[in-house]
Amino acid sequence: MKKNIILLLLFFVLTSTIPTKAAEYRLGLSMHDVERRVEGGPSLSFEKIFDKPEKWHPYLGRPHLGTQISLANNTHLIYAGSTWEIFKKGKFSGELAFGAALHSGERDIKNNKLGFGCKINFREMIAFGYKVRENTILQLSAQHMSNGSLCDPNQGLTSVGLRLAWKIN
Repeated sequence: MKKNIILLLLFFVLTSTIPTKAAEYRLGLSMHDVERRVEGGPSLSFEKIFDKPEKWHPYLGRPHLGTQISLANNTHLIYAGSTWEIFKKGKFSGELAFGAALHSGERDIKNNKLGFGCKINFREMIAFGYKVRENTILQLSAQHMSNGSLCDPNQGLTSVGLRLAWKIN
């Protein structure tokens, strides 16, 4: 529980110190480790997506910073990367994200726990959304963290769930 509180505090300190003209926040609840079900249980996620900075590469998406906290006190993540909108049709939308994640899990497989090899891994996400209000979107999302076989082992962590996204400004 102490790790959960520290991760939340770190996330809020980091996101509040980054200046932004407009931002989008996401709050999610997902099933943790749906692929192997070794860690299982629910996880809570918080994410902030920033508008593209002026000096940002045109092919990069909007920068994001987030955390995923296992409510069963398994592996927690702090992550950052880019998010791209892949389509928007009426009230429906889709997006992809890619970046890096720092995790609290084991590097090696121990005591019936997942082993992630590297301490910092790749993180990918796909989400499909439905606009429920002017600035609010309900999303179905799936995210995966693994090291891309750069380290051994490479078990990875996959979570699937719902997120509520709201834009301010």
